[in-house]
Amino acid sequence: MSRESRARSLQQLLLLGTIAFAFAAGALILGTLVLFESMRRDVEEVTRLRLAEQNAADEITTAVYGQLLAAYQQLHAPGTRNRDRFDALGQKAYTRLRQYLFQPMTLEARLQVETLKEQHQALEVVAHGAFDLIARGESGAAQARVAEMHRLSERLQVEMARFVTVRKGDLQLLHEDQVKRFRRILLGITLMGAALTGLAIAFLWFLQRSVVLPLGHLAATAVKLGSGDLSARIPAQAHSELAAVARRFNEMATSIQSARAKIETQNLELNDNLRDLKQAQQALVQQEKLSAIGFMLAGLAHELNNPLAGILGSAECIAEELAKHTDPAVRRVNRELVTPLIRETARAGDLVRNLLHFSRQSSAQPAAADLRVAMDVAAGLRAYAFAQAGKELAMQIPDALFVTADAQRLEHAALNIMTNALEAMSTAGGTRLLVRAAAIGTDWVELTFEDDGPGFAEPDRAFDAFYSTKPVGSGTGLGLALAQRFITETGGSITAENRPSGGGRVTLRLLAATAPLTVPGVSEVSAGTAATANPGQAPDVPPDLAAEGTPALADPSAGARAGEERVVLVVEDEPALRNIQRHFLARIGIRTLLAKDAAEAVAILTSQRCDAVVTDIRMPGEMDGIALHAWIERHLPELAPRCLFVSGELAASSDPRELGVPNERVLAKPFTRDAYIARVLAVLEGAPVTS
Repeated sequence: MSRESRARSLQQLLLLGTIAFAFAAGALILGTLVLFESMRRDVEEVTRLRLAEQNAADEITTAVYGQLLAAYQQLHAPGTRNRDRFDALGQKAYTRLRQYLFQPMTLEARLQVETLKEQHQALEVVAHGAFDLIARGESGAAQARVAEMHRLSERLQVEMARFVTVRKGDLQLLHEDQVKRFRRILLGITLMGAALTGLAIAFLWFLQRSVVLPLGHLAATAVKLGSGDLSARIPAQAHSELAAVARRFNEMATSIQSARAKIETQNLELNDNLRDLKQAQQALVQQEKLSAIGFMLAGLAHELNNPLAGILGSAECIAEELAKHTDPAVRRVNRELVTPLIRETARAGDLVRNLLHFSRQSSAQPAAADLRVAMDVAAGLRAYAFAQAGKELAMQIPDALFVTADAQRLEHAALNIMTNALEAMSTAGGTRLLVRAAAIGTDWVELTFEDDGPGFAEPDRAFDAFYSTKPVGSGTGLGLALAQRFITETGGSITAENRPSGGGRVTLRLLAATAPLTVPGVSEVSAGTAATANPGQAPDVPPDLAAEGTPALADPSAGARAGEERVVLVVEDEPALRNIQRHFLARIGIRTLLAKDAAEAVAILTSQRCDAVVTDIRMPGEMDGIALHAWIERHLPELAPRCLFVSGELAASSDPRELGVPNERVLAKPFTRDAYIARVLAVLEGAPVTS
């Protein structure tokens, strides 16, 4: 017999077996339902009869007692109402007694019903006689009749109870007959169930032999496949139906094997994407923290730079006065106390400025960044930590070396690398971190960080996200990972290695960039202080001012001719800063008008002529420095170009042009005396002289 004929036989046998089993089961169920429906009807009928007869007996008893009550009420309160009620209840009892005659019952039961009717009729006759006596006023005789009626009602109840007992016996016989019928039906159902069970067993044996065992082989192979054995396959089957299942199953296993390889590849890609996402999330959190710090520092800068400017200016005035003395003790005080005060105040101003610069919002757009400036900012933020730890932070960065990168993110990357090096040297030894840079050809700039510490435990994993050799809770393991991400996004590369002589080395290769073109008339905001090789030395005049022919600061009377006087309005809400600026300007022969706010400045400008205005940007009142400048542009336009702005909130690299102010007319606090004078002279250049 061919495989196809066997397949057809299997289908036919399964179909015939299913039909036969369904027919037998249907017949059994249908017969059972019919028999049980018949029994249900019989039981309902018996129950109905019992309930009906019980209700009838109860109603008859109730009616008799009601008649007895009506008779007593008629005896004590004669009236037609009680008599009518007595007749109505009697009619109800009679009707219920007649209903029994239409029920199937034995002869004994029928005779008992007739006896009940006679007893009830006798009761009514006695009652009507009592009613007549009451109507004639013979209450004594009527009361005797009512007592006789009471005795008749009791006899009626006894006969009713006897009748109910007879009917219960009849119904009990009917119930026993139904029980016998139920037993016969149950026996028939049992025999049919046994036959159906035998048929089911035969059918199950056939299924076990022809279907279940082959499916067991399929299941075993599926278990192997599910446990990871993707090479498991189902052997050839006897029937075409199962053979088709086996063929599809084997094709599925092959597809799973191929899909597994594809999924493994996708999982690797997903892990990479997830790692990048975590890095981006951590970077975003860090950026949000820096943004919050920036907002906080912007407010603190004004409060810090104002007193720093006052201290620096006062110290310079004191140094100038002490320098006039020839007493060696006075000169020693100037050298040992006042000069360090000037230097440290300037350093504090630089620190505030670096913090503002570092925490400002980044544009995240690569541009030409001055590598020396970026490294100076990062080093300035870690210099104190290195000094406290007794470590050296050395810089070898040439000037005018520009790279293509976002300056702030470059500072962040450098700060992370410096911090990692300091922590490594502090815990495992090392004394020096050297940061150096050099141009590699014309396209690249190489920036290296070399320390003599313990080096990297696993250099190949140094840039893995969340990898850290620090104790749990001491670091996120994202510093170098974020640095690598930033450098890669700018088109550069970063590597980590251990030096042969000991220590670690991180090398950044960045795209070189040309120096940005200087926009005519626009320069960087003056920082007000300068880091000099010799503390206390006056900073040089900014190049943009020297190019414009500003007089040298060594000649304080430059710009003022004999018999001529220049007038400058100083608008400053801090009294100390107003007085210091007055001293600075008096040094070069300039008369000063002082105003504590913009409103007072407007009053002075409307009544007196001024050659220039030096105003703070942030001041109390309705008008700040920018609003004052706008007022001058509207009412004194010839004075508007000769306004100099000072502020304690601007970072050295911020762009005040966003406020509508040119860079060359902004001076950041705290400022030195010479830087302040240079800016004022630059503003006054070309201003008309007031006699």
